[in-house]
Amino acid sequence: MLHTVCLKHQLNAYLCAAYINTQQPGAIFIRPKNTYIMTIRCLFSFSLLLYICLSGLNLYAQQDAQYTQYMFNGLVINPAYAGTRDAVSLTAIYRHQWAGFAGAPRSVSASIHSPVGNKMGLGFFLENDKIGVHNRLSAYGSYAYRIPINDATQLSLGLDAGLLYYTSDWTQAPNPVNPDDPQFANNVSRVLPNFGLGAYWYSDRYYVGLSVPHLLSSRLDDPDALNYVSKYDMHLFLTGGVVFDLSESVKLKPTILLKSIPAKAPIEFDANINFLFNDAFWAGVGYHSGTGIAAILQYQFANNLRIGYAYDFNLNNLAPTNSGSHEIMLGWDFARNSPKAPKDKGKVLSPRYF
Repeated sequence: MLHTVCLKHQLNAYLCAAYINTQQPGAIFIRPKNTYIMTIRCLFSFSLLLYICLSGLNLYAQQDAQYTQYMFNGLVINPAYAGTRDAVSLTAIYRHQWAGFAGAPRSVSASIHSPVGNKMGLGFFLENDKIGVHNRLSAYGSYAYRIPINDATQLSLGLDAGLLYYTSDWTQAPNPVNPDDPQFANNVSRVLPNFGLGAYWYSDRYYVGLSVPHLLSSRLDDPDALNYVSKYDMHLFLTGGVVFDLSESVKLKPTILLKSIPAKAPIEFDANINFLFNDAFWAGVGYHSGTGIAAILQYQFANNLRIGYAYDFNLNNLAPTNSGSHEIMLGWDFARNSPKAPKDKGKVLSPRYF
């Protein structure tokens, strides 16, 4: 996805850069009629609210941090994912993009989410994203409400809200064109509130998600600056995935992520194909539209600890300037102590594919 951070007063500094960064047959008749009326009403209300929020925004380009292993932690992009793993789930991801490139992006995130009761989910997401002299620290809480569609499928509607702490330390900018320019003498520090919406339709074998994690568009630079504007803007995500059985021990999971800045940037996508061996070892490849390819590995231990690694290789003009991007993921799932499974506390009873 194209990330643009290009400010008028730093054209010759390294910071002035553009970085690319089954449903069971007949099951629908199981649920009472009023359940479907409620579902339709919820979908209509959500769509209307989303449309109102989208139509009222002025959009410019500055991207959220992106992760190659997004498909193993949907809370990164969709608040409706909270609680859908039916376990208390903790995940941490560290990404070093464009290794060897001065001032390249580095991102680290941590999340925890869990179901609450039978229909709700709660989550918390913390992220630090740094590129050059810019740093963003974000903290968001998520709430999701799940609506049963049939015995195999659920619809989750989510909301997140939180704060973004943005700083720019211009004293660290290397070799500015004009060291006496007052713009390079004034550091920027801002705290910005935001909120987002998401919908997540899923079963054990497939999912479709639509989300806008941050709906408010905010100016990031000094409000008194007259000559340039840096914006933190809305991004729209559409995700989907499905799992197929190739044999008793091998499964295939294709996933796709569509990313857009509405009315401002073209739609781009990440497409991935992952194989699961013996419900423990994942191996796959991915393609980032127009930018590069990725290799993905993950292993889930018997104690439900998950360790993943992804390597991205650029196929564009940035390839000669760096040695690729590295991403490490750690995750841990443990079941809630529920009346249905009192002896299974601390265990996940079935593998989770999404």
